[in-house]
Amino acid sequence: MAKRLAVTIAGAVSLGSYEAGVLYELMRAIRTFNEAGSDKNKIYVDVLTGASAGGMTAAMVSQRLMYDASSLEGEFSNSLYQAWVERISLMQLVKMRWSERKWHSLFSSDLIDSIGRDMLVTSMKKPGSGPHAAVEQIDGLPEKLRVGLALTNLNGIDYMLPILGSDDGGFNYTRSVDQKLFEVAADGQANAAQWEQMCDVAVGSGAFPAAFRPKGIQRSVDDYGDRLPADKHRWVQGKTYVDWSGLSPTDFAFSDGGVLQNQPLGIAKDLVDAAVADREARLGEAAHCDPSDRLYVFVTPHSVKSTAQNLQAQKITIWNELKQLFRVYTRQAMFHDWIMAEGVNQDIRLLDVRASQLADVIAHGALDVVSLSKTASDLNGLLMPNREQARLNRLREQYSVEYKRVLDAVGPEAAEAFIGALATLEAAAQLEKRDKMKIVAVTADAQKELAGSGLSAFVGFFKKSFREHDYWVGRLKTRVYLQRTDVKKILEVTTWPEEHMWQPELPNLSGVHLPLSRFQIAKAAFIPMIIMVLIRPGLLFALLLTFLLLAGLVFGGAYLLHF
Repeated sequence: MAKRLAVTIAGAVSLGSYEAGVLYELMRAIRTFNEAGSDKNKIYVDVLTGASAGGMTAAMVSQRLMYDASSLEGEFSNSLYQAWVERISLMQLVKMRWSERKWHSLFSSDLIDSIGRDMLVTSMKKPGSGPHAAVEQIDGLPEKLRVGLALTNLNGIDYMLPILGSDDGGFNYTRSVDQKLFEVAADGQANAAQWEQMCDVAVGSGAFPAAFRPKGIQRSVDDYGDRLPADKHRWVQGKTYVDWSGLSPTDFAFSDGGVLQNQPLGIAKDLVDAAVADREARLGEAAHCDPSDRLYVFVTPHSVKSTAQNLQAQKITIWNELKQLFRVYTRQAMFHDWIMAEGVNQDIRLLDVRASQLADVIAHGALDVVSLSKTASDLNGLLMPNREQARLNRLREQYSVEYKRVLDAVGPEAAEAFIGALATLEAAAQLEKRDKMKIVAVTADAQKELAGSGLSAFVGFFKKSFREHDYWVGRLKTRVYLQRTDVKKILEVTTWPEEHMWQPELPNLSGVHLPLSRFQIAKAAFIPMIIMVLIRPGLLFALLLTFLLLAGLVFGGAYLLHF
């Protein structure tokens, strides 16, 4: 059975160079493995999601996987290295074009637009080398890839839930968490509009607040749900509507997707469910064996360790409280999708517990098997019409241990009653198409291991050697993770074809040694900062004024202390 990967790439700013190193090694390992293995023992990537810098990388990787596999090859010539190490730098970012409005962003958004267009629009006008070995092919045609990019909708979308017994309206709220989903198909080269839109969305996902200007993207309001009917008599209690009276489609302003969902594992889970539903048409219930052959690969330059603190309320000042509230917001936004993913896993674990308990009760003869079987059959006919038998077949395999325990203890009639009751529990909890998420995180300790982590991860833009170092760390980390026993076990990999070449350790050619000194950082940023100030005369004046005020406070204070 083929193994499948859903790859989620977190926001990273300049640490996109680290993620580029991870993706280079991951795709190379999959290619060499698939080319060396049998048709049944392959690894496929079918889902890619990302936020911020990770969204831009996910978009580029999806295109290369489907149309131009060779562009992902070459240690220092692959597309990801070119985008994240070669083409982007602080010097280029501060050289804003004359047409750019200098107070709409600190850096050149036109440069990001230009790189995005080269990587996602212009690239599609050139002949590619064909699909990557990491893309599954059926009857000679590549299966589509599903891509999800996280966005922050600055306009917001209004929703309304009608309140029972009220003619005036209902509960209203505005949502800014947003996303755009794409399907990259084999015939997508002919769809230039799709790549124009993906380019805009990828750039919008990476529009770090203040550093880059928000991206205007046209979206249909109907994409967000059913519109609130003008006729109140048509309102359905308990249903949430999009409360929008303006034109549709309309332009929205989008900012960095990492602001509200920096780790879009939830988007990946939804896209995996859609992929399973598609395969069901071809494979039947066998498609729902996905959890045993599925791995979620989470790529982030930041560790996912606990950030809880030991605080004493009586010692928290106003300033400390404000800092703590900012940290609370940040970690909730950062780990929102982890929390949602764990919620799904907990629900499924609870079903596993109930299955074991139910099997024990039936095996000990504590339930009337005939009545249980009749009740479960009647309920299943309502909860899963025309699909009852297929689900029962899947559950017999999924809970084969418990099934055999009941079969051996009481007999086949009791075992079938157990499966029928379990199907009822699963359907009632709406877990029939929700699977456990096995997540492997390719992480780094950004502060200790990555050169570009300082100043909210912008330091990597200061110097090419910083980005080269982080690209090297990404490659090194990926090789380590690919050799983990648990990763190999789920992917059924004994040895990666090039694993013997991964020792001795990959040499660091950047010449960078950590930690970076403040002098190294300041030296790398000095000239770009001069240019940044010069193109904004008002900023120069503000800096001079600030310097004079500080000097006045220092010398004035010294004078007062002297007398």
